[in-house]
Amino acid sequence: MKVSDFVFPSARHLLASALAVIAVMPAYAAESASIDLGNGLYAFQYGEQQSLFLVGDDRVIATDPLSKEAAQAYKQAIKDVTREKITHVAYTSSFFNRVPGGRELAGRRAEFVAQEGCKTNLEATPHPDAMLPTLTYSDSISLDAGDATLDMYYFGQSYGTCLSVMIFKPANVMWVHGLVTPPEAFVPDDPTLANYYLHNIVPFFVYVEELAAAEGVEQVVGSVAVAEDQVLAPVSLVTEQREFWDNLLRIVETEYNNGTPAQAIGRRADFAALEAYAGYDKQQVQIMTRRVYSLYRIGR
Repeated sequence: MKVSDFVFPSARHLLASALAVIAVMPAYAAESASIDLGNGLYAFQYGEQQSLFLVGDDRVIATDPLSKEAAQAYKQAIKDVTREKITHVAYTSSFFNRVPGGRELAGRRAEFVAQEGCKTNLEATPHPDAMLPTLTYSDSISLDAGDATLDMYYFGQSYGTCLSVMIFKPANVMWVHGLVTPPEAFVPDDPTLANYYLHNIVPFFVYVEELAAAEGVEQVVGSVAVAEDQVLAPVSLVTEQREFWDNLLRIVETEYNNGTPAQAIGRRADFAALEAYAGYDKQQVQIMTRRVYSLYRIGR
């Protein structure tokens, strides 16, 4: 018997066995957790992402399902808290890293709620795992959960084209997905600012500040999974984040008005006012200035 006659059949058998094991292995599941924020409001964390659900006396309002895989853990997290059914799933946006998984989370009978622009987006560029909104609104809507409510507001293009600002009551907690992230104001991690509508970003924040004051909002929550003691932050974080955008835009506008070429702003501008923000990286901010320059050159 040749050595090859002995070795290679065994190798083939081992490979076949390994492939068989891989075929039945479950898909990788990120770590998940739920955090009680009080007054029927819970944060659901899956990997690095975070969503929210509101438990009323006769129903549950969930928010962004995140993905098909996350939705399974999300559904179980809700079952661990209450036997009430999920009647609504509210979308913060139409982003593909937020909306898939609705069928797995709540089934087909739930109402899927979003600002009307999100439905337009998902019809034009559908995601195979995302449920289309079945209930849309233009400016605002209030979803009733018995002794709790979720209020949704639209203030124009900001982070994407259809972002909903959410207020959960009676917790009086506000959620501004992607734009306000506890525990502190931050520099966006995408230096191209691809999802940001800069012509409306500061007015958007002003509207949100006014809304928070009018509704007596005391705390904000974000979309990024953080330590339990950092999930909520004072509502003043909205103002702190608006001040970041004020500073960035003013720095570039000053250079633009001085006639500084776009390619030179990153080298000439003084970024001292931005250095204290979380995630500050000078090279990243220099890239951002090219995008902001376009705001003053073409108006958007």
